[in-house]
Amino acid sequence: NKEITLSVREKVRMNRDNCFKVYDLNNTEFFKINSPINSMRGKHVISDVNGEELAKMKKKLLSLHPTWHLNSGPKLESRLATLVFDLTLLKKKARCYVYSPPYPHEDDDTKYEHLRPVLVIKSDVSGRDFKMYDEVTNEVWGSVIRRTHGNSEMLVETDNYTVTIQPGVDVLFMLSLAMMYTYALDDIEH
Repeated sequence: NKEITLSVREKVRMNRDNCFKVYDLNNTEFFKINSPINSMRGKHVISDVNGEELAKMKKKLLSLHPTWHLNSGPKLESRLATLVFDLTLLKKKARCYVYSPPYPHEDDDTKYEHLRPVLVIKSDVSGRDFKMYDEVTNEVWGSVIRRTHGNSEMLVETDNYTVTIQPGVDVLFMLSLAMMYTYALDDIEH
Protein backbone atom coordinates (compact mmCIF):
# COMPACT_ATOMS: atom_id res chain seq x y z
CA ASN A 1 0.00 0.00 0.00
CA LYS A 2 1.49 3.27 -1.11
CA GLU A 3 0.33 6.74 -2.08
CA ILE A 4 -1.12 6.92 -5.61
CA THR A 5 -0.74 9.98 -7.82
CA LEU A 6 -2.89 10.29 -10.92
CA SER A 7 -2.83 12.87 -13.70
CA VAL A 8 -6.21 13.95 -15.09
CA ARG A 9 -6.02 15.52 -18.56
CA GLU A 10 -8.57 17.09 -20.89
CA LYS A 11 -7.78 17.74 -24.54
CA VAL A 12 -9.56 21.05 -25.14
CA ARG A 13 -11.11 23.11 -22.35
CA MET A 14 -13.78 24.69 -24.58
CA ASN A 15 -15.13 21.31 -25.69
CA ARG A 16 -16.58 19.89 -22.46
CA ASP A 17 -17.94 16.76 -24.17
CA ASN A 18 -14.37 15.68 -24.80
CA CYS A 19 -13.14 12.96 -22.48
CA PHE A 20 -10.84 13.45 -19.57
CA LYS A 21 -8.26 10.73 -19.39
CA VAL A 22 -6.61 9.62 -16.17
CA TYR A 23 -3.00 8.36 -16.08
CA ASP A 24 -0.59 7.18 -13.43
CA LEU A 25 2.94 8.59 -13.10
CA ASN A 26 4.20 6.05 -15.68
CA ASN A 27 1.71 7.50 -18.21
CA THR A 28 -0.42 4.33 -18.10
CA GLU A 29 -4.08 5.09 -18.73
CA PHE A 30 -6.36 4.18 -15.78
CA PHE A 31 -9.77 5.73 -16.50
CA LYS A 32 -11.75 7.82 -18.99
CA ILE A 33 -14.31 10.39 -17.92
CA ASN A 34 -17.10 11.28 -20.33
CA SER A 35 -18.12 14.91 -19.82
CA PRO A 36 -21.13 15.56 -22.05
CA ILE A 37 -21.75 19.21 -22.89
CA ASN A 38 -25.33 18.56 -23.95
CA SER A 39 -26.45 16.95 -20.68
CA MET A 40 -28.59 19.41 -18.75
CA ARG A 41 -28.14 17.47 -15.52
CA GLY A 42 -24.39 17.24 -15.98
CA LYS A 43 -24.04 13.44 -16.06
CA HIS A 44 -20.41 12.38 -16.21
CA VAL A 45 -19.42 8.71 -16.46
CA ILE A 46 -16.10 7.18 -15.38
CA SER A 47 -15.08 4.11 -17.40
CA ASP A 48 -12.10 1.82 -17.20
CA VAL A 49 -9.64 1.53 -20.11
CA ASN A 50 -11.83 -1.19 -21.68
CA GLY A 51 -14.89 1.07 -21.71
CA GLU A 52 -16.74 -0.58 -18.80
CA GLU A 53 -18.77 2.08 -16.99
CA LEU A 54 -17.84 2.16 -13.29
CA ALA A 55 -19.44 5.26 -11.78
CA LYS A 56 -21.71 8.15 -12.71
CA MET A 57 -21.49 11.66 -11.29
CA LYS A 58 -24.69 13.67 -11.61
CA LYS A 59 -25.52 17.26 -10.69
CA LYS A 60 -28.79 17.76 -8.81
CA LEU A 61 -31.05 20.42 -10.27
CA LEU A 62 -33.03 22.94 -8.23
CA SER A 63 -31.09 22.56 -5.02
CA LEU A 64 -30.55 25.15 -2.30
CA HIS A 65 -26.82 24.35 -2.30
CA PRO A 66 -24.93 22.95 -5.30
CA THR A 67 -25.24 19.18 -4.94
CA TRP A 68 -23.74 16.24 -6.82
CA HIS A 69 -24.50 12.52 -6.52
CA LEU A 70 -22.16 9.58 -7.09
CA ASN A 71 -23.87 6.48 -8.50
CA SER A 72 -22.54 3.00 -9.19
CA GLY A 73 -23.83 -0.58 -9.31
CA PRO A 74 -26.10 -2.12 -11.95
CA LYS A 75 -26.88 0.43 -14.68
CA LEU A 76 -25.13 3.04 -12.47
CA GLU A 77 -28.41 3.61 -10.63
CA SER A 78 -27.36 3.05 -6.99
CA ARG A 79 -26.58 6.26 -5.12
CA LEU A 80 -23.38 5.76 -3.12
CA ALA A 81 -22.66 9.31 -1.98
CA THR A 82 -23.87 12.91 -2.07
CA LEU A 83 -21.56 15.91 -2.18
CA VAL A 84 -23.13 19.13 -0.83
CA PHE A 85 -21.34 22.42 -1.42
CA ASP A 86 -20.98 25.60 0.55
CA LEU A 87 -19.55 27.90 -2.12
CA THR A 88 -19.13 31.64 -1.70
CA LEU A 89 -16.51 34.09 -2.91
CA LEU A 90 -14.53 33.59 0.30
CA LYS A 91 -15.30 29.95 1.11
CA LYS A 92 -15.15 26.86 -1.07
CA LYS A 93 -16.08 23.74 0.84
CA ALA A 94 -18.14 20.55 0.41
CA ARG A 95 -19.27 17.72 2.65
CA CYS A 96 -19.47 14.13 1.43
CA TYR A 97 -22.28 11.94 2.78
CA VAL A 98 -22.06 8.18 2.10
CA TYR A 99 -25.11 5.92 2.13
CA SER A 100 -25.26 2.41 3.61
CA PRO A 101 -26.53 -0.64 1.71
CA PRO A 102 -29.08 -1.16 0.39
CA TYR A 103 -28.21 1.93 -1.60
CA PRO A 104 -31.03 4.23 -2.68
CA HIS A 105 -31.98 4.41 -6.36
CA GLU A 106 -30.62 7.48 -8.15
CA ASP A 107 -34.14 8.90 -8.63
CA ASP A 108 -35.14 8.54 -4.96
CA ASP A 109 -35.49 11.75 -3.00
CA THR A 110 -32.81 10.87 -0.48
CA LYS A 111 -32.14 12.69 2.76
CA TYR A 112 -28.59 13.03 3.97
CA GLU A 113 -29.08 15.41 6.90
CA HIS A 114 -29.15 12.50 9.40
CA LEU A 115 -25.76 11.25 8.17
CA ARG A 116 -22.40 12.41 9.46
CA PRO A 117 -20.23 13.64 6.61
CA VAL A 118 -17.53 11.08 5.89
CA LEU A 119 -15.24 13.62 4.29
CA VAL A 120 -14.88 17.34 3.87
CA ILE A 121 -13.34 18.88 0.78
CA LYS A 122 -11.86 22.32 1.21
CA SER A 123 -10.06 24.60 -1.27
CA ASP A 124 -7.24 26.99 -0.75
CA VAL A 125 -8.00 30.69 -1.29
CA SER A 126 -7.60 30.42 -5.08
CA GLY A 127 -10.04 27.50 -5.32
CA ARG A 128 -7.52 25.65 -7.50
CA ASP A 129 -5.97 23.25 -4.99
CA PHE A 130 -7.97 21.30 -2.44
CA LYS A 131 -7.75 18.48 0.05
CA MET A 132 -10.21 15.75 1.02
CA TYR A 133 -10.09 14.91 4.71
CA ASP A 134 -11.93 13.53 7.73
CA GLU A 135 -13.15 16.56 9.68
CA VAL A 136 -13.06 14.69 13.01
CA THR A 137 -9.56 13.19 12.80
CA ASN A 138 -8.09 15.68 10.28
CA GLU A 139 -6.71 12.67 8.39
CA VAL A 140 -6.13 13.64 4.74
CA TRP A 141 -7.45 11.02 2.30
CA GLY A 142 -6.45 12.82 -0.89
CA SER A 143 -5.52 16.12 -2.48
CA VAL A 144 -5.76 17.84 -5.86
CA ILE A 145 -3.52 20.37 -7.56
CA ARG A 146 -5.00 22.06 -10.63
CA ARG A 147 -2.76 23.65 -13.25
CA THR A 148 -4.04 27.03 -14.38
CA HIS A 149 -3.74 28.61 -17.83
CA GLY A 150 -3.54 32.12 -19.14
CA ASN A 151 -6.09 33.29 -21.71
CA SER A 152 -3.78 32.51 -24.65
CA GLU A 153 -3.22 28.92 -23.47
CA MET A 154 -6.86 28.14 -22.70
CA LEU A 155 -7.82 27.05 -26.22
CA VAL A 156 -4.81 24.86 -26.96
CA GLU A 157 -3.49 23.56 -23.64
CA THR A 158 -4.89 20.63 -21.74
CA ASP A 159 -6.46 21.00 -18.33
CA ASN A 160 -4.22 19.15 -15.91
CA TYR A 161 -5.08 17.98 -12.42
CA THR A 162 -2.89 15.94 -10.13
CA VAL A 163 -4.89 13.76 -7.76
CA THR A 164 -2.94 12.22 -4.89
CA ILE A 165 -4.65 9.44 -2.93
CA GLN A 166 -3.42 8.08 0.38
CA PRO A 167 -2.72 4.34 0.92
CA GLY A 168 -5.76 2.16 1.61
CA VAL A 169 -8.26 4.66 0.15
CA ASP A 170 -10.50 3.71 -2.80
CA VAL A 171 -9.04 5.30 -5.95
CA LEU A 172 -12.29 5.46 -7.95
CA PHE A 173 -14.19 7.01 -5.03
CA MET A 174 -11.57 9.70 -4.45
CA LEU A 175 -11.24 10.45 -8.18
CA SER A 176 -15.04 10.82 -8.39
CA LEU A 177 -15.11 13.25 -5.44
CA ALA A 178 -12.26 15.26 -6.94
CA MET A 179 -14.01 15.55 -10.31
CA MET A 180 -17.42 16.47 -8.80
CA TYR A 181 -15.73 19.19 -6.74
CA THR A 182 -13.90 20.46 -9.82
CA TYR A 183 -17.12 20.52 -11.88
CA ALA A 184 -18.91 22.51 -9.16
CA LEU A 185 -16.07 25.05 -8.98
CA ASP A 186 -16.09 25.38 -12.78
CA ASP A 187 -19.87 25.97 -12.70
CA ILE A 188 -19.55 28.94 -10.36
CA GLU A 189 -16.61 30.39 -12.31
CA HIS A 190 -18.47 30.36 -15.64
